[in-house]
Amino acid sequence: MLGALWTVYFSFGLAVLSMAPLVEVIREDLGLSKGAMGTVLGAWPLVYLAAAIPSGALIDRLGLRRSLGIATAIISASVLLRPAADSFIELFGAVALFGLGGPLVSVGAPKLVSVWFDEKERALAMGITMTAPALGGVLPLVTANSVLMPAFNGSWRSTLLVYAFINVVVIALWLITAAIAERVAPGAGRDVDTGRGFSGAWELLGHRAVQRMLVVALGMFFFVHSLNGWLPTVIEDRGFSSSAAGYLAGAVTALGIFGALFGTRSVPEHSRIAVLSMLFALFGVAAVLLNVDGRPAAFAGLAIIGLGKGLAVPVALLVMMQLPGVAQRNMGAAGGLFFTAGEAGGVTGPILFGVVSDAGGSAAGLVLLAGVTFATALLVLLLRKAMEDAPGANAPSVNEGESAVRRPRLR
Repeated sequence: MLGALWTVYFSFGLAVLSMAPLVEVIREDLGLSKGAMGTVLGAWPLVYLAAAIPSGALIDRLGLRRSLGIATAIISASVLLRPAADSFIELFGAVALFGLGGPLVSVGAPKLVSVWFDEKERALAMGITMTAPALGGVLPLVTANSVLMPAFNGSWRSTLLVYAFINVVVIALWLITAAIAERVAPGAGRDVDTGRGFSGAWELLGHRAVQRMLVVALGMFFFVHSLNGWLPTVIEDRGFSSSAAGYLAGAVTALGIFGALFGTRSVPEHSRIAVLSMLFALFGVAAVLLNVDGRPAAFAGLAIIGLGKGLAVPVALLVMMQLPGVAQRNMGAAGGLFFTAGEAGGVTGPILFGVVSDAGGSAAGLVLLAGVTFATALLVLLLRKAMEDAPGANAPSVNEGESAVRRPRLR
């Protein structure tokens, strides 16, 4: 089941970053400003923002196999429509469609991990899962400008069609593999409490720790999605060629694989909050380094971003699983809230970065990102206090459908 989920999340990462190395080519071909292109890049988070909570409810009701099957079909449709776009509206609509399928994957992943793995296995399972979107993102970054664009005589449309074909194949892989897995463990991917999707979300919002975690998610996605779309352009502005920028952006994403796979399991449960705060502070430092003249500073900043991006999301999701009130029965609702708040930042990040870059270049956009990440690092400390002050935070707790799990004091 984890392998099947991995292929779905791979297609997710491929769809998110397939346009990133082609931003300038697409923008010039369609006659779009940087602000307009930033709006296109922020189109799917805008839809995602509205769809995340309903997606959590849908997963809790339909189960993982059917809901993630729907997700792969929607994602494939989005990627297939992009190379057919001839205007801002058409491209915006094609990218926005991804926002309907994306949250089913994002919410379904932690749901699957919470259902199929016990407490001790979840960190490694989440880390393995998070390598998938990183690898999916690496593929277009390292092949678009160096392999496919030359092979197709500079056609960005043909290049995107290759990536779309991969997404279509994933539909069959998921449906077949998940069906086999569910025969082995019937009903394991379906929550017994199917009617609590929306009410469970409102219940979770009553917890102060959950509220603060949602603000942290907003800051995290603001930073991550800004760079998902604009990092190759930022690297080019540092004096690198478009091909070199693609390789470097791919290397950044590849570093995220190591962060997700090896970093996640090495972070002790009681230290996750401290690590999360430190990661945001390092993101701010990286944004500053990318504004410093000289390639060594740029390389250092890119390395920090790569390792940190791979670690930040799985650690944040593991913290979400620890929050007061979060259990297996409402993990879909909890994930929906997390990604709804996160994509509020995912929407505004690429748009504001593009607008600010139009006015002051990518250097001004990096200053914006540094300010957001430093502020989020401070907000994480407030989350720690809310978790420590929650009733029963340091005592054993039994969640419905789960064994007793001690909530350790966080530092």
